[in-house]
Amino acid sequence: MSQLLKKNKNLIYPGFLWFLFFFMLPLVIILIYAFIDNFLRPGTPVNFTFENFLIIFQRKHYLLLLGRSIRISLITTFFSIAFAYPIAYFLAKKTKYDKILIVALMIPFWVNYLIRTFAWKLIISENGIVNKILLGLNVTDVPLRILYTEFAVILGLIYTNTPMMILPLYATISRIDNSLLEAALDLGASRTRAFFDIIFRLSLTGIFAGTILVFIPVLGSFAIPAILGGTNSMMIGNIIENQFIEVGNWNFGSAFTLALALISLAMIFIYSKLFGLKSIYKNQGL
Repeated sequence: MSQLLKKNKNLIYPGFLWFLFFFMLPLVIILIYAFIDNFLRPGTPVNFTFENFLIIFQRKHYLLLLGRSIRISLITTFFSIAFAYPIAYFLAKKTKYDKILIVALMIPFWVNYLIRTFAWKLIISENGIVNKILLGLNVTDVPLRILYTEFAVILGLIYTNTPMMILPLYATISRIDNSLLEAALDLGASRTRAFFDIIFRLSLTGIFAGTILVFIPVLGSFAIPAILGGTNSMMIGNIIENQFIEVGNWNFGSAFTLALALISLAMIFIYSKLFGLKSIYKNQGL
């Protein structure tokens, strides 16, 4: 194996260069711009400053956006778990066609998520399918205002991110030995208690992994809030996009990006301490 690696070590360079230029370099640029007060141009004076970060906490508007983004992320993650768990359990334990069904589940996601988001815009608009069905069934006399609301944003985010919760849950549940459940039933446990004491507890690692995969992308999401939420349901990602693209304030945009990354890391750290792998294994006696 070591000889094989030595002979093919040059193969690592393309991937390393890709990582360096398209991942590390943008991060370095963001880190630099977050702590300066101007563009990096020849002859332009540049000063070190924390003002870009202070603006975030000095203006109530940004704090409200931060709170809304965290709230939407938590709600999306919760419902992603609620919807993904039964599907993952069915695929792992209740059918022999799990591989085919997983492929079928992923087929819609082969289409670009922007196209799928615009499809949701058509579905939930005032003249969309949902309102036409409700009007046809006489559930409501006037079209419901679903589009351009926080509910529409959460709906789009749940739809987009639920597969990222299903996959780690499926991988975790499928590895749980069925004999453990059978032993619990033989010892007198009810099916409900056996499920929560065996299947659910042993699948907490999958929930932990899925939470990370869903929460972080949702917290920084900007396309879905812009398309389905409009100006009434903007999130942090929309502010960052606006600062870079429309306003041209790279310094504040970089500071907000860095602050968002630090907030994400802090929340992951707290989550891992409360519900992380060490806590899970300790509760399981592992």
